[in-house]
Amino acid sequence: MTTTPADHATPTPTPTPSPVDQAAPADHAAVAYDATAPFYDSLTRHDNYDVFADLLEGLIKQAGPAGTRLLDAGCGTGRSSVLFAGRGYRVTGFDISASMIGIARTRHADSGIDFHVHDIRRPAPGEGPYDVVLCMSDIVNYLVDPAHLAEAFARLSAAMAPGGVLVFDANTALGYDLMREPHIVRDDGLFAVLTGKHLASGGRYQLTMDAFRAEAGTDHWTRSTVEHHQAHHSQDRFATLLEAAGLRLTARHGLHISGSLSDGVDESAHTKGLYAAVKPPTA
Repeated sequence: MTTTPADHATPTPTPTPSPVDQAAPADHAAVAYDATAPFYDSLTRHDNYDVFADLLEGLIKQAGPAGTRLLDAGCGTGRSSVLFAGRGYRVTGFDISASMIGIARTRHADSGIDFHVHDIRRPAPGEGPYDVVLCMSDIVNYLVDPAHLAEAFARLSAAMAPGGVLVFDANTALGYDLMREPHIVRDDGLFAVLTGKHLASGGRYQLTMDAFRAEAGTDHWTRSTVEHHQAHHSQDRFATLLEAAGLRLTARHGLHISGSLSDGVDESAHTKGLYAAVKPPTA
């Protein structure tokens, strides 16, 4: 989940991992985002989608795909899908959360974009093959099992046209360390506290969100507690699994907390890595 916190609370001590961690449920991402969907756009209201779209389009143009058919894999409420449709791309969007897709379909009913409820580990929906695939907002980190990440890369590769480009982001070690501190997000009718912790196994990480929402026309608030499960994946793992899927990693950029990009990803200096992988024209 990509968020820009409005406030930072006092840092808490580094937690001690539990000796035994419960495995993340197979449908954990769908459960988390179905619960988060009603206030997701409030949580991410500080994120500048236009600026980020400029960065992504720069990577797309650098790769030079032959066409403009774009798959927004993990499109959420459709904000990025609409942005790229407005830039001339023919967009199809999907998300594992039926609630997120319900919002996308309602909010962007006149956009002409097909939105699907879909698991990234399954064959891609819509009218492929796609020249561009976007997989943003830490989606690869929600694939906590490396075997599931490998499966997702293979499915996305199969949906891509020769010469097509996959652009995705991933949280770094620094990004996870920063989220151990409580983050507070305030918006009209919303007060949310996000706190993360490292788990003991496999580079796994858990973000717990307590969201308090005002009930319209009353003095009452409702509380929702949502757990987001992720795993940190190394750059070597990305390169290896992409190659196995028939894709070639062509660009790695580190995203600073300021929003600027650097060549190369430094796990201790950047909050996110931004990657591009190309399907060879002869594939």
